[in-house]
Amino acid sequence: MSSPTRVLRVRRPVDHRAVTARRLLTAVVEAVDGRRPLTQLRGVLTAGTAAEVGRAVAAGEGVRLDGVRLCRVTHEVTELAGVVVTRRGKVRAVAARMEWAGDRWRCTEFHLLP
Repeated sequence: MSSPTRVLRVRRPVDHRAVTARRLLTAVVEAVDGRRPLTQLRGVLTAGTAAEVGRAVAAGEGVRLDGVRLCRVTHEVTELAGVVVTRRGKVRAVAARMEWAGDRWRCTEFHLLP
């Protein structure tokens, strides 16, 4: 009998920018849910994005972010896609574009699809 083969996985280094971009998207979805004031995100949203988030605010619907995927377009641009689930079980897609501006990410595009 042969011994079982053990597969070792190589751990990739943590991409801190990617982690921060996901956290920013989470904060934006919290603003849509009403758990976070939109004014708190003023420095990390462009004017157009802030208006889009304001239009997407769920009136007490209760949303949470789930299943986020990240695509690194360039070192300074990251696009994210995910799923937003409401308390009632409705599932919606969310897409966002983050751009590195000096020392932080800025959300330059945000779309919550019906």
